[in-house]
Amino acid sequence: MKKLTEYAYAFESYRAGHLFSGNPASLYEPMNYIMDLGGKRIRPALVYLGAEACGASPEQVHGLALAVETFHNFSLVHDDIMDAAPVRRGKPTVHLRWNLPTAILAGDNMLVEAMKMVLEHGVQTAQIASLFLKTAGEVCDGQQMDMDFELRSDVQEAEYLEMIRLKTAVLLGCSIGMGALAAGANAETSGKLYDFAVSAGLGFQLRDDYLDSFGDPAMTGKQPGGDILANKKTWLWIHAFNHLPESGRQELLHWKSIQDPSRAEEKVQAVKSLMHQTEADVQLAWLSDEYYAKAAAILEPLDISAAGKSDLYALLDFLRDRTH
Repeated sequence: MKKLTEYAYAFESYRAGHLFSGNPASLYEPMNYIMDLGGKRIRPALVYLGAEACGASPEQVHGLALAVETFHNFSLVHDDIMDAAPVRRGKPTVHLRWNLPTAILAGDNMLVEAMKMVLEHGVQTAQIASLFLKTAGEVCDGQQMDMDFELRSDVQEAEYLEMIRLKTAVLLGCSIGMGALAAGANAETSGKLYDFAVSAGLGFQLRDDYLDSFGDPAMTGKQPGGDILANKKTWLWIHAFNHLPESGRQELLHWKSIQDPSRAEEKVQAVKSLMHQTEADVQLAWLSDEYYAKAAAILEPLDISAAGKSDLYALLDFLRDRTH
């Protein structure tokens, strides 16, 4: 999507003039490091899209775009600590590049900096801050649910959908909602745009799950079956476990217990075969498309600019059709 490239360039240009700095430098260097690792910049783009759809320019909401991306990266720093992850976007994670206490403090300070940026925005500040804080709490709820699931064998598909709504989708909703509010949109319009982005976000995360296990590694750039090897309870895994006969469940649990790196490919293929038996991959693709269709239905009657609506439809197409 050409607009995403344009927004990413605008965002990076703004961020280059607003790097984190202070004393001690050892606190601020990790904050810039994680931000420099890049990413799709979907959240800043949604701030810009929300603003433009409701009559404001991207230049008017640069601070909010940086706030949501700072918050997102704060959550990644802490997620990597909780997951004991060694790599983020091909580079050492913050807690390994520096140390655990520094990573915790850097993440904490990113949350503080994000909140400061939100409060510095002069239009509908109270409403924007309320939405941001509500979302921040929900993201934490979602992360705890995700960790709790690792200790359970009875997780249901609906629970997983609620977890990814909180952990991922609500921040996308917050991003576009903040952009709309900053442009002076009323509560109804900003709320509908929020709902649009949450539905798109659910489709986005489900598509991520699908691509991790069934995508082309040459396109995704990821290790084939990374979620399977990490024993993550994705929607695919949960659906397979809940719909297999007892013998299939035991086989799935058996492969979950296998940690031998030399059997990684065998494990991935065996688990994918079990998922195929329950048509988990087909059902997931259908469910993802359903969320995109719901997002489109929310968007269609909205009284926003024609150009803004067209850009949001283009974003949906991009997210639905992506291969990485």
